[in-house]
Amino acid sequence: MIKVLTFIIIMGAVVMFFWHDEIGVWIEKGREQAEEKAPGLIQAGLNQSMAWWEQYGEAWADKLVADLTSQGKEKIDEWLEERHLNQYGDSTDTMYSGGTPLFNESTGQSIERYSYLLEKFPEMIEDLNLEQYLSN
Repeated sequence: MIKVLTFIIIMGAVVMFFWHDEIGVWIEKGREQAEEKAPGLIQAGLNQSMAWWEQYGEAWADKLVADLTSQGKEKIDEWLEERHLNQYGDSTDTMYSGGTPLFNESTGQSIERYSYLLEKFPEMIEDLNLEQYLSN
């Protein structure tokens, strides 16, 4: 086993000694390609996430909130308070036209406060382990 490991190390050193320039160029080309493609890949991922949320996310958040116990809702409120945020997850001095961000004046639709907060702070689900506070 030691002989095989020693052989692999020596062969790696020989390869690096003779072809280090070629390997360096190959790695640099790969890095450049990754840098060129990364913004597009990131944007594609964001677009897919937004499409999922628009199609399934709101209904999923509404279902989660409907099954959330009062203890789970208290945990969310404590999370906001620890971060010095108001009941809508904004700075405590934030003013809203119409008095609340939960009502869309152009569509006439309202959203439940906890659904709004989960959409705004999806990391809260995992941070607070909200699944343990579901009634069903």
